[in-house]
Amino acid sequence: MIHNEPLKLDFHVVAHQETRLECGIQKFDNFALFNSGSESKKHEFGCSFYVSGEFLKYVKDFKIINERICCLRLKAKWFSCTLINVHAPTNEKTEEIKE
Repeated sequence: MIHNEPLKLDFHVVAHQETRLECGIQKFDNFALFNSGSESKKHEFGCSFYVSGEFLKYVKDFKIINERICCLRLKAKWFSCTLINVHAPTNEKTEEIKE
């Protein structure tokens, strides 16, 4: 699903949030996932970039700031472009009051 949906829409770089994957880079045949996630192996938080096809050769750098923030740097002909993916915190769910 991670690969098929962007492929249908002809997207080559997609930012994901709430990935719940371990941090690191996972390479496949014609795409890669650049993951920022919890190192505690709890499978929580996380954001990632999906990069496919020809765009893989333009990836210059990938930085993990923490489990909620990562940066992907792409090299273009005249300049470099930095994409920032942030998984924003949310309020904790409170229990509903039963009446």
